[in-house]
Amino acid sequence: DTRSFLGQPPPKVGMIQCYILREKSNIHGNKYSLYLEDKDLFLLSSVKRKHNKTSNYLISLDKEDLNRDSGHFYGKLRANFVGTEFTVFDKGEKPNREGEVQGLAPRQEIGGVIYERNILGTKGPRKMCVLVPYVDDNGKRTPWKPEKEEDGLIGRFKKGNTRDMIILKNKEPSWNEQLRAYVLNFSGRVTMPSVKNFQLVDQDNPSKVLMQFGKVDTEKFTLDFQYPISGLQAFGIALSAFDGKLACE
Repeated sequence: DTRSFLGQPPPKVGMIQCYILREKSNIHGNKYSLYLEDKDLFLLSSVKRKHNKTSNYLISLDKEDLNRDSGHFYGKLRANFVGTEFTVFDKGEKPNREGEVQGLAPRQEIGGVIYERNILGTKGPRKMCVLVPYVDDNGKRTPWKPEKEEDGLIGRFKKGNTRDMIILKNKEPSWNEQLRAYVLNFSGRVTMPSVKNFQLVDQDNPSKVLMQFGKVDTEKFTLDFQYPISGLQAFGIALSAFDGKLACE
């Protein structure tokens, strides 16, 4: 079942290899589609919603039906005003001011991405920090249903309260004198240099890559992830890399 496979932490079988195709669309602008590399199986698609004050990406289980009110709606990615912080939500409803929800279950935060502002404008890889809810030994994820933004993953992290969350950092690339560039070892999975390329490691275990994303063709990007990161979390985190972050370049 695609829904539960994408929504839950995957089995501990090592890297799940996927790719994202970016398609230019007259209706939506860019459309992003996630496929499982094995059998080229379609998993998720996303478009940036128009007329929003901040970047807002809708994630759907259907390739063509990208409607917020559809049964295929599966989650969303929302940025802050300057595009340096992103939150990944599941498909639940946003609570109103009283903390009540109409209809569906209240939405959960399943990821937070913070890009470090590049104030000096230096060339080189982006620095990022990714927060995901803690997953216990049985593969059960801690629910995050904050009523206020400051109680979300990013809000708590900024206050120094990191309970019930896993903190991932981008793996620092090394300078390659021969190529005159910063490089990461993607073991052949990423073949083109791009500021978007990254690998994520648990800050407590920096040698083990839990997710990697990078360019292989003009409109094709590799996305690999493993336990405890789910497919929806990985896709949401990757979408943040496509967003135009003037403040971070």
